[in-house]
Amino acid sequence: MAAKKNLILMPANRLDAFAATGVLADLLRAEPNVVNEIVCHENMVAFFQDAPGQMRFITYPDDYGPGPKVMMQAMGRRWHRIIGMTQQKLPFLLWARHRHMFQYAPEGYALPSLLEPSRAAAPHIWIPEKIHLALPETLAPTTPLVIFATGEYERADWDYRHYAELAWRLSESVPALAAAHIVVLAQKNCPLAGALMANLPAGQISRFDDLSYGKKAALMRRASLLIGSDRLGARMAPYAGTPLVLRLDRNDHQPQGRPYGLYTGHDAGQVAQYIHTSLAEMAARPATNKAAPANTNPVSETDMQALVAQIDRINRDE
Repeated sequence: MAAKKNLILMPANRLDAFAATGVLADLLRAEPNVVNEIVCHENMVAFFQDAPGQMRFITYPDDYGPGPKVMMQAMGRRWHRIIGMTQQKLPFLLWARHRHMFQYAPEGYALPSLLEPSRAAAPHIWIPEKIHLALPETLAPTTPLVIFATGEYERADWDYRHYAELAWRLSESVPALAAAHIVVLAQKNCPLAGALMANLPAGQISRFDDLSYGKKAALMRRASLLIGSDRLGARMAPYAGTPLVLRLDRNDHQPQGRPYGLYTGHDAGQVAQYIHTSLAEMAARPATNKAAPANTNPVSETDMQALVAQIDRINRDE
């Protein structure tokens, strides 16, 4: 008997595609033996590379979405589920036993669970167990790590002087970050990152250009704080296990429900005070309230048993 197959059409926007990883995580837990064929931009394959289960990818290289190539590969086949996360009509032209269509809210942070719509399917990050990060060999495992995520640096009114002042203030006035090591995530030829490297002591700062998705997630799991203007980084960090995440922007036009703090000014002292207060409050909470590390199941065992039972009933009805 041929294996059941799902067809998943991912959104072209990278932020929406990251939010959709929660939908796939639900599927992999509930239907581990179903093959998932994922249609996505070639740069988004990294979101799913370390996920368990059987997956295949149909990729496209540009920003205009899937074209005739995808249609030719999907037509004439029988699908167990078709999960559409785009505005395209392709899912309605294909045969499927179950069809699921998602409508994205602008700047949404999570989608409803595929099989339990009353529950949000939070984004999920699969981090390899063994991954090497080229941090200084002298860096002790207990040394606090602070990430400056400088992607999309034009979105904030911060230059290298603001970041440098913040690094000094955190080290001097925030006990939890005393003698912290700074990691700058940047793209090649980023002038802000270059100026930071030139103006902070060499032993206090490291820089990574165009780090792979898996290594970024592993680095965030190690970090105590991520701050910067990179929107994808700010979304990833809470689900990778970073305790405190603050995204810099010019305008607070985001909807509620974001998994990070947002700062719209340019006062490094004010930011340092916010970080100090937030980390102190987090340290005072019971351990069970702290951020869960990546690769943990956000659904309780009871809920998951009910979800699997629901899938079994659906499959028996077929």
